[in-house]
Amino acid sequence: MNILLILWHSIEEYDQLRLLSEIGHNVHSIGAYSDPAHPGDDKRPALPDVPYFADLHTATQRSHAAGIEPKQALPSELLDWADTIIYHHRLEDLYGQWDERIAPWLAAKSHRRVIWRTVGQSVTSNENEAAPFRERGLEVVRYSPKEANIPGYVGADALIRFYKDPAEWYGWTGHAAKVINVTQNLRQRDPYTNWQFWEAATAGLPRIALGPGSEVIGGPGSLTEADMKAWLRLGRCYLYTGTQPASLTLGLIEAMMTGIPVVSIAPQFMGVFPYGPDLFEGHEITGNCGTASDGYHRSNEQVIANTRGLLVDFLAKDLAWESTRTRARAIELFGIDTIRAQWAEFLR
Repeated sequence: MNILLILWHSIEEYDQLRLLSEIGHNVHSIGAYSDPAHPGDDKRPALPDVPYFADLHTATQRSHAAGIEPKQALPSELLDWADTIIYHHRLEDLYGQWDERIAPWLAAKSHRRVIWRTVGQSVTSNENEAAPFRERGLEVVRYSPKEANIPGYVGADALIRFYKDPAEWYGWTGHAAKVINVTQNLRQRDPYTNWQFWEAATAGLPRIALGPGSEVIGGPGSLTEADMKAWLRLGRCYLYTGTQPASLTLGLIEAMMTGIPVVSIAPQFMGVFPYGPDLFEGHEITGNCGTASDGYHRSNEQVIANTRGLLVDFLAKDLAWESTRTRARAIELFGIDTIRAQWAEFLR
């Protein structure tokens, strides 16, 4: 199958281009990996073993040179080549060319498919916009079962989570007795990144926030992939604050797969959208959270205090068993073998 990928996130692009190629498909991506051997940014390494379609890359570059965003007006060379188009998250570019390009393309051959792959940024407005296109052939692959709680939810053709390879994310030691977090612009993007929760729960504890923008709150700023992996191995524990409206993020998966014990923010803090608490699942996946387990509501202050208590406990104890449990849970839900099989089944 010839698959055309349209993404806005180079880390996810790296993962998907690699996985879909591994299961036997020809894949061309409009993005940082349009030429897999020479990616457009350094967030993830090159993919020299992924087939390179020079003519498709040239058509993409020609569109750019003409002042046309190829994601908004797919060049005819790409459409003629593709059997399946997978758009991640942002669909306004897809909808804007549906009548002129997508509908005729779908009608020309019966085996063609156009798929919306959700990535944790969908809210009611996205669902409402997708509804009429569902009736016109748009398929949907969800990344979390919690998305069913979005008002106006338009359904799913499959649930396939993000993945990580256990052979690449491993080796936790916990030698650095610090609470860590990896989030892009944790302070600057608050409240979407829940920095205030991080600040309240970790104040006075040995801690370090990592990632782009972290230098404004005492962190090292941007990290290479190797340095990020090193911190995930060294940190004693991880406080996951999530990003709104996401049910979970790649950062949580990478941390858990490495084996660092994780404490999650409670869903009641996911309040940017009124249904945000119903979308979140980080606390369920990690199994460690400062919220009540007895069914009774706890105030924000009490949950913060409980979270802090968990972190203090984790900083002080032998966490080998917790690390093993955490990593096993991550492999069960997000291991590459599981997700590879799910994509293979859906695309066959």
